[in-house]
Amino acid sequence: MFTRFSDVIRGMAVLALSLAASVQAAPGAVRDFDRGTWQQMKQTLPRPSVVVFTTTDCAYCPDVIEALAKDLKKGKSKAHLAVVVMDGAEQPEAVKADRHYRKADALYAFDGQAIALRYAVNPDWRGMTPYVAMLPRSGEPKFFTGRPPAPDVDALLRR
Repeated sequence: MFTRFSDVIRGMAVLALSLAASVQAAPGAVRDFDRGTWQQMKQTLPRPSVVVFTTTDCAYCPDVIEALAKDLKKGKSKAHLAVVVMDGAEQPEAVKADRHYRKADALYAFDGQAIALRYAVNPDWRGMTPYVAMLPRSGEPKFFTGRPPAPDVDALLRR
């Protein structure tokens, strides 16, 4: 009987460890993204970094976040991934619980007028999502509507 009991305990331990390894921790909080946040992010985020601007109803955003998270983990540069949910301020718990946003190292939600916040990020941005900003080790961010092309992601991770 003891052998079976120990086998059960051992099996449960293996299962618990494998589940723990497969669950990625969500960012601890949803931070406010206000008029000054973008300038602060450009100065303080680890470089290289990728910032994905999304909305909760964006059909393409989850795939882009997943793909970028996977690409960034493959790189030796340990690039940082931030996600900004443009319509997430009123539902921070739902945003934190979303499995796609769990891939982010940092999670933000717009706090203020969306048009003004988008303009502060890039005056050319017309609000389409996913909108991706890649911040290289040095220099200015590069912007993409949709998933950035693989050569651009590779270049970000190589430098």
